[in-house]
Amino acid sequence: MSKIFVQFFVYLILINGLTGCGDNSTEPSQNDKLLLISFDGFRYNYLEKVETLRFDTLVSEGVRAEGLIPVFPSKTFPNHYAIATGLYPENSGFVNNTMYDPEWEEWYRIRDREAVEDGKWYGGEPIWNTLEKQGIKTGTMFWIGSEADIQGMHPTHWKRYNDDMPHKARVDTVVKWLSDSEEEDVDFATLYFSHLDTQGHRYGTKSDSLEVAIREADRIMGYLKEQLQDSGLWDRTNILVVSDHGMIDLSEEKIIDLDKIVNMDDIERIIWGPLTMIQPESGKETEIFEALKAQEEFYRVYKKENIPDRYHIKNSRRVSDIVLIADLGYTILDSKNREQFIKSLPRGTHGYDPNKKAMHAFFLAHGPAFKKDTTVEAFQNIHLYELMNELMGTEPAPNDGSLDSVRVLLK
Repeated sequence: MSKIFVQFFVYLILINGLTGCGDNSTEPSQNDKLLLISFDGFRYNYLEKVETLRFDTLVSEGVRAEGLIPVFPSKTFPNHYAIATGLYPENSGFVNNTMYDPEWEEWYRIRDREAVEDGKWYGGEPIWNTLEKQGIKTGTMFWIGSEADIQGMHPTHWKRYNDDMPHKARVDTVVKWLSDSEEEDVDFATLYFSHLDTQGHRYGTKSDSLEVAIREADRIMGYLKEQLQDSGLWDRTNILVVSDHGMIDLSEEKIIDLDKIVNMDDIERIIWGPLTMIQPESGKETEIFEALKAQEEFYRVYKKENIPDRYHIKNSRRVSDIVLIADLGYTILDSKNREQFIKSLPRGTHGYDPNKKAMHAFFLAHGPAFKKDTTVEAFQNIHLYELMNELMGTEPAPNDGSLDSVRVLLK
């Protein structure tokens, strides 16, 4: 056998061996794009409510989870930011949609544009910053935190929130960002839609209006697929479809009148909700806590230091000295608002214990990196940050997630 033939034979063995190893690898392709899509308020089981042909096709071609478990409270801002950073609220600073920082003596409210766009409120490192730092351009369509100058940075492309922007226009803009052949094209982008959450809040989970909203979400996914196909991106785009929380219907039989338990004049400030944060006037802490503890029914009351660790909020200065956590479906309010609340029914809400199934959100993954026609168990949303870094081949910033918790999604 000639020396040249032997060298050629060895070369073939090496090439075949390398190719074989590549077949079983989960290493991301440098040509693959990543698109993160959120349908706010999309509960884990909404696809069972109506016919959703586009979603059904994506499920058969991808991976669906039995639920996506939110962080506590199961609210919009804490959870979108947890997905972006992989951090629990006590580590990201986002302990609620509305927060008070006692060190700064300042409020954060989701409709306060100055606060929303102020990067000092946002701890950790969001995925778009992680990617931009490592040379990957990004574009965000309305993702929580992307309007702020976190770490003095912004994505390459980003939009200030505008709920009136048509759904198709959002898709068109993001597809252009992904497919633009100029220097500013991106490899990672986000999309956000709020209409499901809006209809769930206004009309509840059993309403015709919610069903219409689910069908609209299905049409959006169909339109997105068409646009990505036309741009030659469909087969090389990994898509994560997520939500921030579930939804549950409210009832006039499930009301907790806080002012009938404690003297509201003894409270310095209060943030209402399934997680109700109470800051007593100085010297009134014990009196208020004991009164709440004596009437503890359909809620749990905690001093800050005794909040169970699994809620991951007690180590933040933005959590008040006393908190109430309402049982699923219960509403904590001031009795003067009871009549107005009852008149607003039926409607739904969220913010309750993430372990409750009704609070679980939707998750679907589709693309070249993912298994097909597969269903996996519910997992916590904080793991998605690690997953996105794996897909993009980047090094994650410190976070609370684990790639091992979501590796089952990958081929």
